[in-house]
Amino acid sequence: MRGSIAAIFAHPDDETFAIGGVIAAYAARGVECHLFCATDGDAGRTSGVAVASREELGRIRRRELEAAASILGFASVRSIGHPDGALGTVDIERLVGEIVAFVREHRPEIVLTFGPEGAPTGHRDHRVISRAATTAFFLAGLGTEFSDQLAATPAHAPRRLFYVSWPPPAPDAEFPRLAVPATARVDIRSQHARMREAFMAHATQRQHLDRFELLALTDDECFALAAGVPQPAALIDDLFQGL
Repeated sequence: MRGSIAAIFAHPDDETFAIGGVIAAYAARGVECHLFCATDGDAGRTSGVAVASREELGRIRRRELEAAASILGFASVRSIGHPDGALGTVDIERLVGEIVAFVREHRPEIVLTFGPEGAPTGHRDHRVISRAATTAFFLAGLGTEFSDQLAATPAHAPRRLFYVSWPPPAPDAEFPRLAVPATARVDIRSQHARMREAFMAHATQRQHLDRFELLALTDDECFALAAGVPQPAALIDDLFQGL
């Protein structure tokens, strides 16, 4: 299968929790997948892993991210190292420009990121990365934007932008937040073992294993088409369908 995907997220382990099954499935079919991660997750917990400083935790989580990404089948990882938990303090032009450069370098057909609601947790960093990635999706193809990049990375317009979505939660759900309604559902049941292996590579996050198995190891991963080439049906089972 031809094609490429750019995944744009805020923290190490977002890639495994939110889209691990889809990436594993498409990478196995020959789709080239690339990951942009805005922070090193240095404000997170450690699940009992001995850490002497926030800086050390950031270095550990970056290594965990690289290991997990390799397991899922990502061809590359771009770790930026912005402040974890404070992505909103980063100059938005700088963040958008970094994502534009990433998109122009890897030239994906599909861009995946969080929706504006910030995933089920509503994390403020998730909301910021959604807005920055959405802006970059439109600007990456314009030759008048971030023109200083163009000598090294010519303009490139991806064909579709998808937000992570999920079914409406039950009234007593831990995270009752609603998503942008899904327009794509991709079967990931065959990828559960690889997803679990990738999650376990995030040793500092293993305290969340029960939550991962409940929320991530589902029959399918859901996405909402946010922009780009229209889908050939209201609900598709392949993000590339119709391209």
